[in-house]
Amino acid sequence: MAAETTQVKAYIMNNLLAEAIACDDPDRAARIIRDALGIESDDVVGYCFPTEWPADRERRARYIGEWLKTEARYLAS
Repeated sequence: MAAETTQVKAYIMNNLLAEAIACDDPDRAARIIRDALGIESDDVVGYCFPTEWPADRERRARYIGEWLKTEARYLAS
């Protein structure tokens, strides 16, 4: 039963990441991920996201990935 719960959570997170990457609004993309992960502060996302959100989906994914890595380092310190 625990394995099924883990799979469901992973599926939901994949959908949320896909939704955030597809989003044209960087604030909404950040809110989707922050809400899913329980991140309370905008400090790191404000540092990682560009002032202009790219139209290219791959570049959006890179910004989101870099934000999450930076957020993890920030929380670990």
